[in-house]
Amino acid sequence: MSSRPDVSVSRRAFLKFASQPKSDSIRPPWSDESSILAHCTECKECVASCPEKIIKPGNDRGPVLDFSSGACTFCGACAEACPSGALDLSRELDWPWRADVSDKCLSLQAITCRACEDACEPQAIRFKLAIGGASEPIVDIDQCTGCGACAYGCPVAAITFKRLQPEQQKDPT
Repeated sequence: MSSRPDVSVSRRAFLKFASQPKSDSIRPPWSDESSILAHCTECKECVASCPEKIIKPGNDRGPVLDFSSGACTFCGACAEACPSGALDLSRELDWPWRADVSDKCLSLQAITCRACEDACEPQAIRFKLAIGGASEPIVDIDQCTGCGACAYGCPVAAITFKRLQPEQQKDPT
């Protein structure tokens, strides 16, 4: 005799859970997870129109940004090319992504590297000198646009992106 309660998950509950927006996919500007899931036809017009070639077909559904290929200039070409309205220039650009530096950073291991700082046009990344030759990278989220230039320049892929809370967001342009 088992003391575990019977758990019954309805198909509707399962599908509702499975269709929840995924927070780890970085979608192109002028979109969000819900607009991609609701409207994207996977035509790949945004992929073809991106002059930086950083928009790629996603593994789940719809386009994602790949900062290992370059940085976003927020030019709007992807949204202009989108026939379905999943990316829409009339939507306010509330870009929620900001750079975050992981422990893989060479500077944290006392190896001189400033590739991310050099690539960051708004100068949102600075290094705080520490004892022993290591330097701590500091990201100013008020200056960071989330464009990905720092990630593209990082030789060890130490830059990831975190979603800001709505009250922290600002227009990167």
